[in-house]
Amino acid sequence: MFSIAWPETFPVLETNRLLLRQVSPADEQGLFQSYSDPVVMKYLSTPLDNRDAIQGVLEDYIQGFAEGNSLIWTISLKQTGMFAGTAGFEEFSFLDGKADLGFTLLRSHQGNGYMTEALLKILSFGFNTMNINRIQATVVPENTSTVKLLEKLGFSKEGHMKKSVFFNGSFHDELIFALLNNWKHRA
Repeated sequence: MFSIAWPETFPVLETNRLLLRQVSPADEQGLFQSYSDPVVMKYLSTPLDNRDAIQGVLEDYIQGFAEGNSLIWTISLKQTGMFAGTAGFEEFSFLDGKADLGFTLLRSHQGNGYMTEALLKILSFGFNTMNINRIQATVVPENTSTVKLLEKLGFSKEGHMKKSVFFNGSFHDELIFALLNNWKHRA
């Protein structure tokens, strides 16, 4: 039987410029900035415009790890400690050895290569330490920057799902991308 190796304590990861750590109540303002920004949320969901909704996201991220359902890191800048975004595995299928990847980055930190740097570390951790077999991500076709990022990281497009997600008042298509454990770009 296949088994994903779930970490006993929340893993802290580092890159040259970033610290990836567990989401905490101190991240509430950064989460609010990210999840309430219509530009950041344009292809993800309807922006969250109240603190109660953000508090729910925060609690979901913390509980997700405690319950073994998700593993979401806060991305912070090493030099300043400033919140930059979140990234990680939003859902696992332990039986199938797969995880769904999700990420957001504050608009003020986009275009600096931070998400590429963070995801390289997270993907390497997922494959090398957790023994995940498959990491997948879905993205709406209009989100060309995320499509390019996934392709840059080595993900392959596997399908196009018609009208499979509902947000901002309408249904949208999604592309599904995946990466397998034989991934070459190990960090």
